[in-house]
Amino acid sequence: MKRSVLFVGLLAFAFLVVCALDVMHESPPWDVVDIALDVGQTAVLLLMVIVVAWSTQSVAQMHDDQQAFRDSVLRNNAQGDDWRAARSQEIGAMSDAIALEFRAWGLSREEMDVAELLLKGASLNEIALDQRTSLTDIRDRAQAVYRKAGISDRVALSAYFLDSLFSNANAQPV
Repeated sequence: MKRSVLFVGLLAFAFLVVCALDVMHESPPWDVVDIALDVGQTAVLLLMVIVVAWSTQSVAQMHDDQQAFRDSVLRNNAQGDDWRAARSQEIGAMSDAIALEFRAWGLSREEMDVAELLLKGASLNEIALDQRTSLTDIRDRAQAVYRKAGISDRVALSAYFLDSLFSNANAQPV
């Protein structure tokens, strides 16, 4: 940032010197209109340089922010992979328990797929794209899941399983 400000300052000074030299180079009598036009052109050019410098700095900052975000995502993915590897048995048992509950609710294979994706946080549009079917079909399947489970919506579906996990965790001594 300091480098950009210094660069713009030096350019501004150079433009002012060039403008002054141009005005002094013109033979007298100096015409006020010509001087005003020279100063105006120089000011516009200087403004354009400042805008380009600011834009360049903004793009560089966005690039740095994007790289930091990518690094964070990679780090979080690695941590998630480590956590899943360490908890693979528990995750497998929970997946089996959820599948058993889906079967107990009498869900069809398509409804189970929708319920699983809803639990993973996918939107109805994303599920429709994934399943290569219409949004209406996915909405109908989601409603069938809610009806068969005796719940009202996606939040209740997630809460159905998560509430049990946290209730058991709170009941155990620390």
